[in-house]
Amino acid sequence: MKMLPKDYNKAVGEPFRVEDYRGAKLEMYYLDDRPDYAVFARRGRFSVWTSDGVNYRLFVDKGYYEAVKGLYQNEVNDIWLDFTNKIYGAQKKLSNFYMLINAGLFVLLMILAYVLQALVPDMVNDLFLYSTIVLFIAIFATGSLQQKKLKKLVEEENRTATNLIRQTIGENAFQEILDGQEAYYKQYFQPAADEEAEAEVEQIESENNEDGNNNE
Repeated sequence: MKMLPKDYNKAVGEPFRVEDYRGAKLEMYYLDDRPDYAVFARRGRFSVWTSDGVNYRLFVDKGYYEAVKGLYQNEVNDIWLDFTNKIYGAQKKLSNFYMLINAGLFVLLMILAYVLQALVPDMVNDLFLYSTIVLFIAIFATGSLQQKKLKKLVEEENRTATNLIRQTIGENAFQEILDGQEAYYKQYFQPAADEEAEAEVEQIESENNEDGNNNE
């Protein structure tokens, strides 16, 4: 199953770690080495799983990797890649299923419009308009339903994978990962929050100074 194949091909240099995932090769690269690292940094995204359909590559923020090494032990990688493959597979099946529904509805509407056109030729323009409206409504409805089903599946499978990881590595090791994540998030995001707060203070002080000058 391909996962973000364009990102898979953006590896820079040699992997810092190579493992096996069910007979496939799993290469790990530091996300920091990629030219587009800033894009992920702005979003606070520290890891990206990718695949070309055969092998796998993980791009991970170096600091994050060091903070939560237990999250990337082989047993956990297997569980998480199983989860990821299952979600991508389900997404593809759902997309194909609803695409067939929309295609079938389109064909049905065209046949119906053709028949009604022959029976009521004066309503050709109206039939085209109504068919278009019905088709757009159907596309929107099926798209919304697809997203709801996928979201529910992701939540369920994520919960299952998380519980399996907890059972596999033990409660203490799992808690250490959570603590490491929390500590890294605070370290990573706190400077930005401090800079933002400092900028707000400076803006308020500047506005107060302007008001004082105006009063004088």
